[in-house]
Amino acid sequence: MRHFRLNPEGIYAEDDLGTANRAFLFGDGIFETMVFANGQIRFGKDHQERLMNGFRQLRISADAFPDIHRVEALIRELPEGRKSCRVRWNLYRAGSGKYTPSSPGHEESLMLTEFQPAPKVKKAAYFCTSIHLQNSPWANCKTLNALPYVMANLERQEKGMDEVILMDAWGHVSEAGSSNIFWIKNDIYYTPSLEKNCVAGVARKQILRRIAEVGKSCKTGSFSADHLLDADQVFVSNVSGISYIEEIADRRFSCRPVAEIESIFTLT
Repeated sequence: MRHFRLNPEGIYAEDDLGTANRAFLFGDGIFETMVFANGQIRFGKDHQERLMNGFRQLRISADAFPDIHRVEALIRELPEGRKSCRVRWNLYRAGSGKYTPSSPGHEESLMLTEFQPAPKVKKAAYFCTSIHLQNSPWANCKTLNALPYVMANLERQEKGMDEVILMDAWGHVSEAGSSNIFWIKNDIYYTPSLEKNCVAGVARKQILRRIAEVGKSCKTGSFSADHLLDADQVFVSNVSGISYIEEIADRRFSCRPVAEIESIFTLT
């Protein structure tokens, strides 16, 4: 196989095959976005479990078992390991081939960037009507084929909004543009179930645990946009923290800090 890349001069030049992998060609893989702090990946066990579930759903061979402890060991030896950083762990099917894979096993890559906590408040959000999250066996996985989220956030940017709320194909609330979504009404928490095609967020899992620990109630299921708009408070979550939504469709919500949830994401 020969590979050519368009260079800055507008000329195709022969290049190595470094990008000719199944992640680049087909989005055939998964990724984990993680926070490294205090010498370890925060919520590491849950990231490892979600990763392996993704391997099972995509039927990627795990002969060489992906090991989050190996990732931690590498980062500890780097300058980034002396402070907090954001880690993107990409795992994709090995080999090239066409749609039909030609090789078993997987390959990995890591991307390290400065950690930026989630903004405390996102002022304006809206319900996306042009893009819907479709049902599939891997709907809850963080796959490398993330085009629905790319297009939804492009639309959000064009509309001058701070957050986009995505629905499933039947019009039920699913998640936000890069986060899971929760809301509170009369001291009861609500969040869409995984059957609504949202990503099985690691932060979502921590929040559900904490709600149970403090003796509060959380209802998961199918919810309409009107149900969400009737809330007292709305927030979105990912591993970088939570952000409160101030306004959706001319309806304003409380942005009062929820200490029992915010404490989950405090870096010490």
